[in-house]
Formats: sequence, structure tokens, C-alpha cells
Amino acid sequence: MTMVRLEKVNKSYGNVVALHQVDLSVEEGEFVTLLGPSGCGKTTMLNLIAGMIAPSSGRIHIAGKDATDIPANKRGLGMVFQNYALMPHMTIFENIAFPLRVRRMRSAEIKKKVSEVLDLVKLPHIANRKPQELSGGQQQRVSIARCIVYNPSIILMDEPMGALDKKLREQMQLELKRIHTELKITMLYVTHDQEEALTMSDRIILLNDGEVEQMGSPEELYFQPCSSFAANFLGDSNLMEATVKEMGKTLKVALCSGDEIWTRPAAFAAPGQKVKAMVRPENVNILRPEQQANGFDNRIKGTAIDSIILGGVIKHYVRLEGNATVVAQELTRTGRRALTPGEPVELAWRQDDTLVLPLVGKVVA
Repeated sequence: MTMVRLEKVNKSYGNVVALHQVDLSVEEGEFVTLLGPSGCGKTTMLNLIAGMIAPSSGRIHIAGKDATDIPANKRGLGMVFQNYALMPHMTIFENIAFPLRVRRMRSAEIKKKVSEVLDLVKLPHIANRKPQELSGGQQQRVSIARCIVYNPSIILMDEPMGALDKKLREQMQLELKRIHTELKITMLYVTHDQEEALTMSDRIILLNDGEVEQMGSPEELYFQPCSSFAANFLGDSNLMEATVKEMGKTLKVALCSGDEIWTRPAAFAAPGQKVKAMVRPENVNILRPEQQANGFDNRIKGTAIDSIILGGVIKHYVRLEGNATVVAQELTRTGRRALTPGEPVELAWRQDDTLVLPLVGKVVA
């Protein structure tokens, strides 16, 4: 069943277009993430679905019904906010029970449901505490429990992990994914954090300047981005300007450095066309003297700029002829040395790990 459907939805504030001609469908039980930079329209879209604002044009359907003109409190949706929105004068039990009391549920049923959701979020022992007595992660779990206690058909989440530190955020991501798997509730999740989107989503809707740039599974967006914007926003990318030289089952392009490399084929490309060649840093290898170049289709030479250790990985920055910079990323391990600035370096990667993108705009499926 399609739980949310947007048809040509627009939202404008005077001359400012916040959302333009958006079509979107979310199926029952999906975990869909709205991803993009600040101001791209993701929170606007969530608020339109929630009924907090009305579209300038277009229709919004929820669970098969036209909900465009239905007020927010009649849509049967749950909402989880970044600031938790817990009532400080109430105990955790009363905070979670509040939406059930509004629905005039009997006390025995309320007690049973609150107990069940506290077990679900693994906080059965904190029912009598006040919100200020809990950690940020615990408060966020309580806000999720308060949302799911009345069995909404859809849960909307607006950057709910934004106030948490990195380690706690990662733990909460796994917890939320576990809850989604157990309950099979449809979830729409807003974030600007690419790792969060990749970790949790069944499907990602990438927004750019009020329009859908690309939608698909995390794997599709990561390995087959449709534009330079998508490649840059979801993960790190080496994007090098190039000119198409040869076409066929594979594609040869010439970089500005003068090096020629092989890439995956691209239907939109034509000989002489200016494009961008993309390869992810984790697919670029630093060829050391003891290594063989077997299995690599592309090899180019450059000069080391710097190496930076980022915990579990080390990033090497290498300058090519023509001043372009390529980043190679490898796992940090004993004996893996940093490059010396000015050191000659040879880089290598496979053709299958390289694709071309339009210089401007995006590939249209």
C-alpha cells in the first residue's frame, strides 16, 4: 500500500520557491530519508506531509486518501523532533501516556501500552523519572516511545539525532533501525547527514534547491550518482574535468593533466564532449614499489601534497599535472606510512570504479 503520495507539489513563500513540482511515493513499511543541504526543501516537504503547512499547488495523499485539506491532528501521523519536546514537569510515564489520555484510553490499557513501548526502547526502569534526569540519548528514545505508543500509520522525524554526539548518534541510528524492523512502521526521516542516510534508509530522496535531484537505494545513490552534486553530497568523490576520446563497450577520457583513463560506458557521452570523471577515494590505490599494478586499468602519476590520519582511515592528497588534486583513501594499519610532501606518487584504480557525469546538470534516466 502507498502510504504517502505527492503529486506535483509546490510550496512558495512570495517569490521564493521552497519546493518545486515534487512527485513522491512512499510504500508501507519503508524507511525513507529526505537528504540534502540546508535550504533544499526537506523540512518543508516533511511539514507539508504533516499538515503543518499547506501546499501552494499539488495534492498530498496519505494511506490512499487525499489529505491535502485535512488538518494535522486528523492525519494520524506521529512526529519526532530534534529537541525531544518532552514536558519537564511530567514523569516519563506521563509524557508517554499523554497522547493516549488525549485519546481517552482507559487507565489499564494506558499502563500496558506505556510499559510495552518502554520495553521496546530498552528503558523499562525510568518510568518515574523526569526528563531532566535522563541523558540526551535516553530522552530521544522517550520521544520515540511517545510517538509510537498510539500506533501511528506513519512516523515523521525531523533531524532527531542532531543534538547528540557522534558516538551516541551512531548507537541511536542502530536502535531506530531495530525499532523500524520490529514494528514495520512507515518512517520518513529528515537529515543532512549522509552517513545517517546510508546507515538507516531503505530509500533516499536527495533534494537540491527545492527539487528532487535523485532517489533510490543507498547503494544506487552511492555507486551510480546522477550528477556532480549527488556524487559530492553522498560520500567523498574525486571529480576531474575531462574530454571524451573514445567510445564503445568502455569509454576513454583525457584528463586536464593529459593522462588518459578508462571509465564505465555512458549513454549521454559523445566524442569531444566535456565531462567529469568520478572515482571514489577508497577505490584509488597508492602504488608502492613492492606492489604490482595487476588488475588496475588506470595509472597516473602525481606529487604528494599531504596525508591525514582520520582514525580508521588515512587520506592521501596528490596533485596531478594541471593542478588537479586526487584523494586516495586506505585503511590505517601498522606500517602504513604517510606520504612525504613533494614525493612522486603513482595512483591506480579500476575502470569499473570510474564513471563519467555531465559537466553541468544530471543524467536523466
